[in-house]
Amino acid sequence: MFLKVNGEAVEVKTGATINDLLTQLEIPKIRVAVELNGNVIPNSELLTTVLTDQDILEIVKAIGGG
Repeated sequence: MFLKVNGEAVEVKTGATINDLLTQLEIPKIRVAVELNGNVIPNSELLTTVLTDQDILEIVKAIGGG
């Protein structure tokens, strides 16, 4: 199935979770915010939220600095 992640098409297996997507994209699961179809997903739900075909995600990684 195909998703749109930060404006780019990404293919994932059927039944993939947000956690699976982050692993596939090699994005660490700390300091990350995920928006799925306009709704922010709490970090506690990244393991259990199953993606569906044509979902739209925005993934933002926090970067420290000063």
